[in-house]
Amino acid sequence: MTDTPVAVTASESPLPHEPVKKEPIKNNSLNKEPPKSENPRPVKTGRAVACFSLLLNIVLVAAIVAAVWWLWPQWTAVQQQQLVLQQQQQQQTEQAKQQLQQLTDQVQQQMALVVDQQKQQETLDLQQQQALVQLQLESKKQLSNGRTWQLWQLQQLLQLAGQKIWLEQDMPAALRLLQGAEQQLALLQDSSMQPLRQAIQTDLAELQKSTVPDLAKIQLALTSLRKTVNDLPLRQSERVLDETPVVVVATEADWQDTLLHHWNSFWSSLVHVRPTQPEDLSVLTAGQQLSLRNTLQQQLLLAELAAMKYQPDLYQAALQQAMDTLQRYFAAADPQVSSASEQLVQLAGLAVAFPTPAALESTAVLDQVMRQSMVESSQ
Repeated sequence: MTDTPVAVTASESPLPHEPVKKEPIKNNSLNKEPPKSENPRPVKTGRAVACFSLLLNIVLVAAIVAAVWWLWPQWTAVQQQQLVLQQQQQQQTEQAKQQLQQLTDQVQQQMALVVDQQKQQETLDLQQQQALVQLQLESKKQLSNGRTWQLWQLQQLLQLAGQKIWLEQDMPAALRLLQGAEQQLALLQDSSMQPLRQAIQTDLAELQKSTVPDLAKIQLALTSLRKTVNDLPLRQSERVLDETPVVVVATEADWQDTLLHHWNSFWSSLVHVRPTQPEDLSVLTAGQQLSLRNTLQQQLLLAELAAMKYQPDLYQAALQQAMDTLQRYFAAADPQVSSASEQLVQLAGLAVAFPTPAALESTAVLDQVMRQSMVESSQ
């Protein structure tokens, strides 16, 4: 806003002035000149005040313009900072709202999950309670009848006997379990259990007839053979001729025959013809000899493991491989090698198959007795 200069008259000037005396105008037609003022000083003073006021207004305007020119960039920067701060505050507010919304959604989801889990837990608890009540009722019914409890014990014994026979292949344990079941039936003294007792006795007789292979004997024999493998001599390339030299006594009469005989002996000892042997084709190094001995030991160990697991096919195959290796690469004329071969032949003749029966007759009879007992208890 600018101030416009205003002319200040003498009447408006704040300076003191004397009152102008007015005199009557005389009509002097001869003298037409205007009357001269007697005091011109107040007019000059008013002009000076007007000039000073104008100069003051100009200075004020310039000061205002300078202040505006100097303060305008700062004011603009402040306005921009305020705008940036407002935008940041709006962004932070929006982010806070989004985070709050996310937290709210998560809390709602968790609450929903908790509610679902509570419902599931309540359902499970109800089912467990119902199952427990049902089990208690059934147990009461079963305990009320001592026969049912005894039948359940017999069933467990027969099932364990079957597991010992077919899964663990432990015949002595199966026999002990069947004998325990037969003793419990004897203590019951119930005539209705007589068919079940006869079936158990039949199973005992059948299992006692079956012969279980002596695995300890087989294991000890194979273990001793494995220990003697490193002492067995390998077959050598060189052969000892069976022919023994004939000593010829030279005489003067048959000197020609003696000379011919020595000539033939020389040529026969120089070149010896025999069939080619397998060991002549390759000379075994120390590493190959060690590998052969390790191979034979592994074959014997495989036969031992197959016997312990009642696998006759694998047992026979491992023994056959061991015998082939022994006959091909080891000295057959050596007493230790021949003894090992005889032991392998004897072990191959032993049976390692487990005598597994088709099924226990007592199991089927017990199932029939338990079904009949349940029918009777329901009535």
